[in-house]
Amino acid sequence: MRHCILMRAAPAWKSILKNKRYSTGCIKSQKQQDYLNDEVPDTQLYGDTGDDMLITPECVAPTGCVLGEGPVWSPSEGFLWWVDIKRAKLHRYNPKTGNTRRYDLPIRASALALYDGCILMAGDREVGLYDPATESYERWCQLKYEPDTNRTNDGGVAPDGSFWFGTMDDREKDPVGGYFRLTPDRKLEQMRLPSVLVTNTMQFSPDGRTFYTCDSAEQEILAFDHDPVAGTLTGRRVFASTYEFNGYPDGSTVDSEGCLWTCLWDASRVVRFTPDGAVDQVITLAAPRPTSCTFGGDDLKTLFITTARAGMSFPALDSRPLSGSLFAISVDVPGLPARQFGISG
Repeated sequence: MRHCILMRAAPAWKSILKNKRYSTGCIKSQKQQDYLNDEVPDTQLYGDTGDDMLITPECVAPTGCVLGEGPVWSPSEGFLWWVDIKRAKLHRYNPKTGNTRRYDLPIRASALALYDGCILMAGDREVGLYDPATESYERWCQLKYEPDTNRTNDGGVAPDGSFWFGTMDDREKDPVGGYFRLTPDRKLEQMRLPSVLVTNTMQFSPDGRTFYTCDSAEQEILAFDHDPVAGTLTGRRVFASTYEFNGYPDGSTVDSEGCLWTCLWDASRVVRFTPDGAVDQVITLAAPRPTSCTFGGDDLKTLFITTARAGMSFPALDSRPLSGSLFAISVDVPGLPARQFGISG
């Protein structure tokens, strides 16, 4: 596996948008309108990354996912699990052998969490438990009041062991996505946050006192103060902007230094933001639509990156044939062990 030569970003890439209006209801902002244009920019088709050309992560599993998402590392198994939302598939990668395996799912799972040797998953408009050993699925709860056109999207486990996840309009037309929390005793709660077009990034700082999330269409990552005991959110603020990358923030992960690694859809990049929101490092991929990332390996120094090929034209796919693959790259700072559902800490 290649080691990444991570270059420091130019000063112009530092986050600058601190006072933008946040869209609520069904009124789309200009950025949300732009997000609905599903064309890949020419600069991403042909690899024009300017002066910040970096060593590309290695493609470790050319699975051709339509919408690869939700990677989670299982330390007890030594496997990387992720899903293809659109095809309702669960994928498994063994880095020691290079082998992959694919499982058919009864739902279009979008977010995963480890639980008691099984995989907790949010998909469509429900949450359930999947056992890869028996290939069986048990539905736990449904989102009864979500619009029929909505589905789940990104998710993550909070410090108290609860499973946080968001929803979105699967047509990507209206900002009617919401935020939910499944507590360790399986109570489903809707969180009081503004409606969004595409919920993404559900991550917490190492001390659990900062929560990161985004509406991808707004090209901003938000931060909230999080009370690890009460589970409440206050102090909403813009953490970082991705506007100058010409990309949209998607899934993220946090490393042991508290830095947020965020995938930028349509920008072929994964960006490492420091806890104060400054751009620290940039990775460039051979796929324009990275979707999410997580740390794995015995030392948690391998960054695994899922990607998508959804919405790409034939010329775009000819130019970027590895779109939809799983990528991996070695980094210097290890990640954090994956939190498990139902376990606090």
